[in-house]
Amino acid sequence: MVIAALMAGCNQNAATDKPAAETAAAPADSIKYPYKPLYSSSFKIGEPVYAKTILDIWKAWEENRLQDTREYWADSITMEFADGFKLRTGRDSLIAGGVADRARYSSVIDSVYAWMPLHSTDKDEDWVGVWAMEYTTTTKGKKDTVDIHEIWQLKNGKVTYMAQYKGKRKM
Repeated sequence: MVIAALMAGCNQNAATDKPAAETAAAPADSIKYPYKPLYSSSFKIGEPVYAKTILDIWKAWEENRLQDTREYWADSITMEFADGFKLRTGRDSLIAGGVADRARYSSVIDSVYAWMPLHSTDKDEDWVGVWAMEYTTTTKGKKDTVDIHEIWQLKNGKVTYMAQYKGKRKM
């Protein structure tokens, strides 16, 4: 009798058990988030070549070669910097301003923690996120270290937007 009850119990569980993959995560639309996104919450991994474009710009900034990045920029770019400065300008003006800004530093060293290309599936837009630590020395010898997070938007493979967030580090 006990064996029959155990077998019946096992058979009953076998019929209703779902594979672990099915029960591990609830479908995205069944999750009740406490916020609605202002932009989107529908993303997939984007094009790795877009991440390379952004990292090439980062490397050019670090090595004081921003003038070599012309091919990466759209005709019109919007940039929002961590200090609140917002810039809407053309490619050549952006590069000229960036070269002038970089000239304030005798040294820039970027240590990139991570990057991630993303594609917003509902907006059909491409983004790259970069997380890094940047060590700078001004031409007057002042040293600084900051954590940086930037989000970059690309259209047709060209940068159209960047927003930057920084946190200070004590040296």
